[in-house]
Order: sequence, then C-alpha cells, then structure tokens
Amino acid sequence: MEIALFIITLLFVLCIYIIFNLLKKLEKYEEFVEIETQRNEALLEALRQIDSREMFEKDDEVGSIFYQIKETIERFKQFN
Repeated sequence: MEIALFIITLLFVLCIYIIFNLLKKLEKYEEFVEIETQRNEALLEALRQIDSREMFEKDDEVGSIFYQIKETIERFKQFN
C-alpha cells in the first residue's frame, strides 16, 4: 500500500512539473507572438508613412509588390 502511495505521489509531482514547464513555454511563445505582431504592425505603418503620397502603391510594378507586402502583414494579423 505504501509503495502504491509513493508511486502515485511521484507521478503527481511529475505531472505538476510537466504542467508548470509547459506553462512557462506557452507564456514565452505568447510573448514572442505579441512582439512579432507589434513589429509587423510597425512595419506596415512605416511602409504607409514612406508611401504617404501613394506613389509606390499606385505604380503598377512597385505597387503590386507593395500590395503583396501589405497583404502578407494583414494575414499575419489575422492569426492573433
């Protein structure tokens, strides 16, 4: 009976450690995602400020690249 109680206690402690470890990793991941989201939004804002007169956005060749960059950032924003 004592051996079973010891094994159950050991498994309980091990589960607590695993859950705590996974929680720390999840918090780091959430922080990373939040920082990357802020960077992407800042990038989009910087691109808009650079192209404040919409000279690049209206140009056919450069405008398509600008639009693709903008759409990529917008897709990343949807993951949040």
